Amino acid sequence: MRLELRVISDRGRQKFTIEAGENLLDVLSRYGYDIGAVCGGKASCYKCKVEFVDPVKPPTPKDISGLSKKELDENIRLACANFIWEDSTVRVKDASKMEVLLAAKEPEIRQQSTSGHEHLVVDIGTTTLALVLVDSSGKVIEAHGRKNAQAPYGADVISRIKHASQGGLPDLNKAIIGQINLILKSMKNLNLDRLTSMTVLGNTTMLHLFLGKDCSGLGFHPYQGEFLATQETRGKALGLDLDLPVKTMPNISSFAGSDLTAGILSLTDKSEKYKLLVDLGTNAEIALFKKDKFFAASAAAGPAFEGAGIKQGMPAIAGAISSFSLVNGVTRIKTIGNLLPVGICGSGLIDIVAQLLENRLLDETGHMLLGPQFEVAENVYIYAEDIREMQLAKAAIATAVDMLIAAANVDFDDIEKVYLSGGFGSYINAANAARIGLIPKELSDKIKVAGNTGLSGGILFATDEKKRALAEKIAASATYIDLAQNAEFSQKYIDYIMF
Repeated sequence: MRLELRVISDRGRQKFTIEAGENLLDVLSRYGYDIGAVCGGKASCYKCKVEFVDPVKPPTPKDISGLSKKELDENIRLACANFIWEDSTVRVKDASKMEVLLAAKEPEIRQQSTSGHEHLVVDIGTTTLALVLVDSSGKVIEAHGRKNAQAPYGADVISRIKHASQGGLPDLNKAIIGQINLILKSMKNLNLDRLTSMTVLGNTTMLHLFLGKDCSGLGFHPYQGEFLATQETRGKALGLDLDLPVKTMPNISSFAGSDLTAGILSLTDKSEKYKLLVDLGTNAEIALFKKDKFFAASAAAGPAFEGAGIKQGMPAIAGAISSFSLVNGVTRIKTIGNLLPVGICGSGLIDIVAQLLENRLLDETGHMLLGPQFEVAENVYIYAEDIREMQLAKAAIATAVDMLIAAANVDFDDIEKVYLSGGFGSYINAANAARIGLIPKELSDKIKVAGNTGLSGGILFATDEKKRALAEKIAASATYIDLAQNAEFSQKYIDYIMF
């Protein structure tokens, strides 16, 4: 039986004809609505919230377990937990648009090129997608950010690899290529006569999915994909709406991708002192380097810092709490876009946990002393289980940092700067990051917020031939430290769980 589904969103009102009994999340995903689902429809992330306008549906058991009483009373339901059996109207909020962060201090965006050549740079993160148009000097002309359209197939790299290995590679490839094409169509300053190339960076899995390459080997020992080196092709061959040269940046290893290569590229100089770069993401990537030595490692931090796994977590998009303080019982928040708060992004999560610790509302074990939840802002809470997710994520990163430094035979005194990077990098409060133990206390006074170093390095790669050569050298000569094979990892990890 055919039914009519009416969807109210930022696009306006749209009508779709669907089959009776279809899953609402499947339908909305099919028609391009991004409503925040990151668990692949397993009803474990509680992100795919929609409002049933007409008729009102009684909550399912999964709705009851994952939503607040207020949300249930307002007819909010989980799209993945509901099937459509009659003509219905639902209201959804698009969660796809987000800010694009470059360096810690944002550059002024030019409205037009000052030279004859322009380049596209695409940073494909597990959670986020950033695309910028730059001129030949590297100045940004136009920038766009979105949630990665592959999110409904899983929040982390392993989920995507699993989906691809089960025949879902075309789904994942189509999702990212289609998303890039949509952004290209929306660009106001794209001049095909000036455009000469596209540079793409990301973790090793994301580049495989972008190119439509088999990434299943990255999911089991010996964890090898089809390539690590730079790949060159044409846009049309990939299904892009632009037929221009497309080049991916080189990866360091299966779990230290070209985004880390780009991050190192953006920060390396002639100093004899080491720098430590911690790129906070679903698969946290860490580099320790100076002018002629490069060490790299990765930590399976999970998606807590990018919003998944946190009950009211979200990426760095409009309405996300990006900053939080608690002084004498008074809370102060900042949100991205200065909008009413609707959730918590990674930098906000770091601040909240640090401030709860500082005000003795959270003990060193992670136990919340005032009960199972704390109200951060009106209708936005942090829960005991969120604290646990944060502990697991920060412990993985802190352990990896500790062990990478030891493996490189470097002392804390040899490190002059610690850079924190990521999609929400410009919002991170360095003192709060140190307070929760994300970085060893011996390095706490050396922390510097660095913004999105991957995208900054990608721009250098796209516009500077010498930088391209240096990126190739970094990827080829870096020593990857496989911490998972180290017997000490588990014990140190347990130690770092404590605050």
